[in-house]
Amino acid sequence: MKNTLLGYLAIVTIVCLSANAAHAQANDDPALRKVYLDFGGSVGLFIPVDNAKNATTKNGSNAMTVLQLNYHQNYLLRLQFGQTTVDFKSQNQFGAITSSVNAKANSTNLGLAAGYQRTYGRWQPFVLAGAGVSFIDVPATNFNSSTQTVSYTTNSGNYLYFNIGTGINYKISRSFTIFLEGQGSTIPDLPKNSSTHLSGISALIGIKAPL
Repeated sequence: MKNTLLGYLAIVTIVCLSANAAHAQANDDPALRKVYLDFGGSVGLFIPVDNAKNATTKNGSNAMTVLQLNYHQNYLLRLQFGQTTVDFKSQNQFGAITSSVNAKANSTNLGLAAGYQRTYGRWQPFVLAGAGVSFIDVPATNFNSSTQTVSYTTNSGNYLYFNIGTGINYKISRSFTIFLEGQGSTIPDLPKNSSTHLSGISALIGIKAPL
């Protein structure tokens, strides 16, 4: 998981550095524009908050790609695409048969968020809120009593999710920014059981550059 997140961040870094170089050649300051786009990505820790009763929290990871429209520097509209992954462990007893699963539960999220940001020198705190669709894949165990067979499958579904967030940008240069962000997300209609800890809090670090 660690290598996957580092690889994802490396790809986003290359794209942002390419955009940074292009703007440096154009000698263009995006802060002077009325409307401009940012592209970037972030990775971080995901902490579930929808555990089943007496279940142990299994922390996961979150990776996100963003395309952000900025208006007069203060207002933002962000398209977010990312994936949340949490550990999934379960053990079931079917008569004399014991079934043990150690896998991952995934949520691929596509959403739109609106927010406000304010610039203080190189620092730019921001808040945002939005909604979108979450594509869920969770492990499932089925037992056929007539054949005494345990089968392992994946349950998939599409659910509406909501999120809010806050964070701060730090402008390294006029065309390259790093940011820290915290987001809370919830999937209200997702069944609350041991395989669906996919509502929670994300702590993210990321980079972005204007397009």
